[in-house]
Amino acid sequence: MKSLNVDYISDLHLSFYIKSDNNGYSIESIKEFIDKNIKPKVNGQILVIAGDISEFIKSSIVFLEECAKYYDKVLFVAGNHEYYISSMLNKNMKKEFDYNSLNKINKICSLLKENEKIIFLDRTNSNNGMICYNGFKIAGDTMWYLPQGISGWLFYYLYSNDSRLILSNLSKRDKIMALHKESVKWYDNLPNDLDLIITHTPPVNNKNNSCYYCSVNSFKAPVWIYGHDHIESDFTQSNTRFISNPWGYESKDFKVKTLTLRK
Repeated sequence: MKSLNVDYISDLHLSFYIKSDNNGYSIESIKEFIDKNIKPKVNGQILVIAGDISEFIKSSIVFLEECAKYYDKVLFVAGNHEYYISSMLNKNMKKEFDYNSLNKINKICSLLKENEKIIFLDRTNSNNGMICYNGFKIAGDTMWYLPQGISGWLFYYLYSNDSRLILSNLSKRDKIMALHKESVKWYDNLPNDLDLIITHTPPVNNKNNSCYYCSVNSFKAPVWIYGHDHIESDFTQSNTRFISNPWGYESKDFKVKTLTLRK
């Protein structure tokens, strides 16, 4: 029997814990943060980060590279915050990515493509969001929600930064509908014998809000790691174990949890 120990975290939101400026965080501050909050808690062979490290690309890359010093592999999926383009963060960001959040995701793909220890799982990446590691089949992507009904669309437009900070040449409604459609198409084409799925948005509804989950017809793996809703969870539904370990905006202990995959 094969086994694989997996450490997992999500929703790091480093700007709440590390002082940042318009260019992100210093390399030294990221190293210090990891030495204190990741290094002493390493138990797994691989680390899974289920999205929302930071809005700053360079800071996210440094964080991933530093974590990779302590793991065989670091698997990462983009959260909604990785898509954000805001002049509040960096006055040149909109121009740099031509007002298109997908260009920002493509940049992450480009920066990580030569690093064999860091795997960016995304439907748009050359890996198509899938890898096989030590015989375990793993798939990952952001997985975009679709607002449902008046309450869902009101939340999306009035309260969610996604409608304002995720940019494209489509209207706000068309944009999120397109992202959702692409995510579901990617998921439907996945094989049915996966060992682990990693997404930022869960396929189950924990917050009674359609902007926090993405419905799927069936669950294609026995274990599913997710983030986004900032609810620490570990439950089983339809023979799939769903787990989430978000740091959120007010973490005090920065938990790093471990699961063991077997086959």
